[in-house]
Amino acid sequence: MTHKPSDPLRVGIYARQSVEEPMGIVQQLDDCREEARRRGWRVVDEYPDDDTSGSRERSPQSQWHRMLKDFDAGLFDVLVVTETSRLTRALTDVLKVRPPKRDMRIVAIREGVDTVGGDDFLLKQLVLLAEREVWLKTIRARRYAVARRKEGHPPAGRTAYGYRWVHAPNRDDRGTRFRIDEGEATVVRQIFNEFLAGAPLGQIARDLNTDGHRTREGSPWRSPTIRRILINPHYAALLPPTQPAGQNDLAKIAIEDCTAGAWAPVIELDQLLAARGLLVGRQPNHQGTARKHLLSGLAECGVCGGPVRSARASTHPTARIDGSGTAPRRYHSVYRCIQGHFVRKGAMIEEFVKEVCIERLSRPDARDLLTPPDDGPDLAVLHSRRTELEARDGAIASLMVKGKLSPVGAEQALDELADELRSVNEQIALAVKTDPIAAIVGSDDVRAWWDDETTTLARRRAVIETLMTIVIHPVGSGRRVTTLEAAAETIDVRWRRLRGRPYNEGRDQDE
Repeated sequence: MTHKPSDPLRVGIYARQSVEEPMGIVQQLDDCREEARRRGWRVVDEYPDDDTSGSRERSPQSQWHRMLKDFDAGLFDVLVVTETSRLTRALTDVLKVRPPKRDMRIVAIREGVDTVGGDDFLLKQLVLLAEREVWLKTIRARRYAVARRKEGHPPAGRTAYGYRWVHAPNRDDRGTRFRIDEGEATVVRQIFNEFLAGAPLGQIARDLNTDGHRTREGSPWRSPTIRRILINPHYAALLPPTQPAGQNDLAKIAIEDCTAGAWAPVIELDQLLAARGLLVGRQPNHQGTARKHLLSGLAECGVCGGPVRSARASTHPTARIDGSGTAPRRYHSVYRCIQGHFVRKGAMIEEFVKEVCIERLSRPDARDLLTPPDDGPDLAVLHSRRTELEARDGAIASLMVKGKLSPVGAEQALDELADELRSVNEQIALAVKTDPIAAIVGSDDVRAWWDDETTTLARRRAVIETLMTIVIHPVGSGRRVTTLEAAAETIDVRWRRLRGRPYNEGRDQDE
């Protein structure tokens, strides 16, 4: 349809705000519609850009770009906005709508701006003022960020699982921004404890999901999520350095570059260093690590020595003699040799292995099974060394300020200091890795620990893998194993940490 000069002017309305707030956009659109009605103009389209910055380049999918295309297609004559700052806060955008590129008529109703007849002076002056305001806000924000960081406070943004953001009116005298969420923090501590006891990431995720835990968004736990928690410095009350725009990779943050945070830690620094030492710089392996059954992947076949896997089997009931139908089909777990040497019901095998572990770990000499503390470096010495190195950082800066150390010399000294600190952190990480049987050996009641619903499958598997190798033998066709004594005759226990008499020394091949 051709637009005639006598027809009402066609109006496009543009509305924008940096923070997503529906009512703000609605109010802008209402004001512009009212202005168009007062002037007798006809609104043909509206272009609302919510949560869009006016000082940065807008995406090709934005309403701003759709508006430019519609004007080029001759779909409207006048663009109405409430204020010039709603149109843009950058002079470069003005050059996209005004000559020489386009001759778009702009009306800003609250400031009396109307570019009819080519009068751009007021429009450009107001946009320049808005651009200067953005620049001043950026300078103030940078100064505030430096001061905030010196005090150990994190910037606003997504809060790590295990913490809750504290809004300004509710902060304490120190201005603490993070408050521990005890429910979530318990899960975080479990993740660290399980991982440092040898549990794979996938197994930790499976155990959390089985226990009914979910992420803050209500999603199931997955291995990448577990990994991000294990390498996040926030949990040890460390404030990471600011990363470049668009980068949010916790693995690229060096602990040596973090500063002390002004909030309570969820876990010890040693635990964080140990977890990062096992994960950072290594290719993530998230597949094939989660197990549903106690011995899957741990046991061996007594015939071929190959791995034993778990499976699901069912009964095959036949018709009853009295003609009343068949018994219901029953399902149960089994263990099978991948070469086909046997398929055995899993319940009795798992019960036998459980009793072996409980019996051995309940003996008075169970503590002798723990890895001797003198096998590794002295943690107290390592911590003292770390404190000394951190203090040296300030001393180097002081010498440079006083003119006693050149900038080149200071940079070299800081590089050497960072290398030493990194080495100490790696040694602490190796020293802190938990012995999987430490928790159960320290328990007053080993059976209660094993049966406790909070003891995860990953922790039980770690205990078995640390102590022994299970070798399962075929039992022969038609034979049933229904007692622990019968199970002991068909299962070998090869001890990894053999101190004292084993449970079934008659069959143990290493005794």
